[in-house]
Amino acid sequence: MITEKAMLAAVHISIWTAVKHDRKVSRDVADQHGAHKGAGRYNKQLLRGADKLEELRTLAGQIRQYFYKITLPWSDEGFRLLPANFYFDLMARMREFEASFEQGVEGFLGVYPQYIEQVRPELNGLFREEDYPSAEKLRKKFGVKLEVLPIPSGADFRVQMSAEEQARVSREIDANVRESLTRGTEDLWRRVREAVAHMVDRLNEPESRFHGSLVTNVLDIVELLPRLNVNGDADLNRFADQIKQRLCNYSAQDLKKHDLLRVTTAADAANIVAQMDDVLRGRQAAETAVGQTADDIFTRMSAFMEAPAAA
Repeated sequence: MITEKAMLAAVHISIWTAVKHDRKVSRDVADQHGAHKGAGRYNKQLLRGADKLEELRTLAGQIRQYFYKITLPWSDEGFRLLPANFYFDLMARMREFEASFEQGVEGFLGVYPQYIEQVRPELNGLFREEDYPSAEKLRKKFGVKLEVLPIPSGADFRVQMSAEEQARVSREIDANVRESLTRGTEDLWRRVREAVAHMVDRLNEPESRFHGSLVTNVLDIVELLPRLNVNGDADLNRFADQIKQRLCNYSAQDLKKHDLLRVTTAADAANIVAQMDDVLRGRQAAETAVGQTADDIFTRMSAFMEAPAAA
């Protein structure tokens, strides 16, 4: 069962924006131009050039990037599917991230007063002391939190209601889980195909510059894929093996130096993309055929019920 193979996880990161809406300036500009007061907003950059704050934003981006790398889409509420075999990896990495984030916050707060004095002459008449929270209050505006929940299951739905209604809600829960799993698998297909297609594009341009990441990015994806493939898509695992064997044996430097190797690898990559597209088209055709079959059944049932009885 999927509830034994994966869980739901969300990363919540908060950072002070250091942006302030100046209502007075917004009103003054609107009055000068005879515009409605709600026609525009003037937002002040309170700490322009604050390197320590920018470092925290960069770290937040790195945390999200890692989290997205080892999880799959699930819902619009921020939760993503975390395979159980990534749980301890994520917990260990998040402890490192949280420690770095806390250290960064303290580093920023340590030079916060200097940053304020630095922007005072830049803002000039727009500067307001009250725009800047105390260090104690500001500390509460930063945080990193990992939230982990079990995947819902219709069998666990035990709210008191009629048996019929409970069965209906349970079916809806299970259907939503299946739909979310399908989205996660589709995301895996997209990741793999985009990485290989990008390799085709770059290798087919002899004059193009490509970095070591051209190969390592593809290798990273196919090495993660078996652990991310909680739905057990056999075709995905098969393509991961093919890609690793046929496209990841040489470095980007090797491909750049040797034209024949580059052309051969580009052809192999293009062939794999074509095979992937064939599989996806076949699945789409099968789903369409199933839908048409169901429609045909309902049409025949309606025709049968409306037909006059035999004499």
